[in-house]
Amino acid sequence: DKNPFQWMILSFQKMYISFVFREFDILKHLAEKYFHVRFKPWTMTFVLSVQRFYGGLVSFWLYRQSGDSIWAERGHEAKLALSKWTESSQWNYQNKFYLLEAEDQYSNNDIENAKSSYTKAILSAREHKFINEEALACELAGYFYLSIDDKSTAVDYFTQAHEKYHEWGAFSKTSKLYEFVQSEFRFMHRESTQNSLQINAQNDLNQGVSKRLSDH
Repeated sequence: DKNPFQWMILSFQKMYISFVFREFDILKHLAEKYFHVRFKPWTMTFVLSVQRFYGGLVSFWLYRQSGDSIWAERGHEAKLALSKWTESSQWNYQNKFYLLEAEDQYSNNDIENAKSSYTKAILSAREHKFINEEALACELAGYFYLSIDDKSTAVDYFTQAHEKYHEWGAFSKTSKLYEFVQSEFRFMHRESTQNSLQINAQNDLNQGVSKRLSDH
């Protein structure tokens, strides 16, 4: 019960799920718990890098929402770590660094550089075959553009994110994102975007039904 590595993994998984599904109300509590139990498993660098990556993304989001500088410091710590790892393996870490850079710039209202960094993160994830992280970069770019009132670009990025999450097989996430886009952009007459999301949403439903039938 007191294995620190198990507690770290459990705390991270709860924080990660809350972040992916944008459950901000409980995210801060879970993030504080994760950072409290976190330690450095030197034999498991890749595990640590994934945790640093998502911990940094969570931190920058919490900083924008709370203004508490401790979250900015944690985000910068994660970005520094990914910068160092990128020097040894661009394939595994470059896109992660670019996305942390974009979120940092977003947090500091560095709009033009943030636009460039989101694009770099998406292209790097695509080049290095990280479909899930390409989806995530598109989604976060969507929230960024929404925050600066560029709704047309935002909905385009959300559509790309939906398509990549669908390709990855994250059907619960595509459903959540579809609901968000429908709610946020219901006033926009973007028929092609709406049709794309509806087609993917229906495919998600069909695959879910097929899986349930095959399990019986």
